[in-house]
Amino acid sequence: MGNSKSADDLAYTGPTVLDAKTNPGTFELNRQMAPKTEAQVVADVKDFNAKVTDVRLRFVRVPVEIPMKMSKDKADQWVADLSKDQLRELAVAGHTMNYDANIIAKNAKGQVATTKKPINVAVKAPDVVPDVG
Repeated sequence: MGNSKSADDLAYTGPTVLDAKTNPGTFELNRQMAPKTEAQVVADVKDFNAKVTDVRLRFVRVPVEIPMKMSKDKADQWVADLSKDQLRELAVAGHTMNYDANIIAKNAKGQVATTKKPINVAVKAPDVVPDVG
């Protein structure tokens, strides 16, 4: 079937954020509360009229905002790498926490666009029981 988009999905003026997703789907932490794999949020950002100058991942209901960088591999793709400290801040031992986050893109003309609906960022932390001895 494929994942087709139409020109209707693109903004007439200003940037458009498409296909925002987490990689992997759930960010799992080990017993030391460090990520088991890379923790990334990836999105395609298109703008036919001006250069995209700033893209950020902003969480809803928690004060966390992460700047995104343009991908070296793919034009128009932006990536947020969540650090160990950021993931620790979002983690709750023994639980999978689900957060909503928006991607906000700004172009050289000052026009701003946000994801149409928030993406889910899941952080799974093991139940950490201190060694008793």
